[in-house]
Amino acid sequence: MAEDKKSNEKLIVNKKEHDWPKQFIEGAEIKTLAGSPADWVVNMSVPGAGEDPEIGDTQEVDLSEHAEPKGIKRFTTRKPTTSPGQ
Repeated sequence: MAEDKKSNEKLIVNKKEHDWPKQFIEGAEIKTLAGSPADWVVNMSVPGAGEDPEIGDTQEVDLSEHAEPKGIKRFTTRKPTTSPGQ
């Protein structure tokens, strides 16, 4: 039973809460949860950071609540922009 408590993390993708069975998640897995196309971009919402950092397809994010930014991690997916700054 103690194992089950430890292995389930929560995250929010496009304002929808999801449970994830591992401590880490990759950008491509976030897109799958969101139902977004593979060529879309994932951004992690970081309060006070200015621009939210992009998460690459193979980049891992620590979902544990003590990892920065603290609390439940929030992500958005979006169409890639063709020109920088749009």
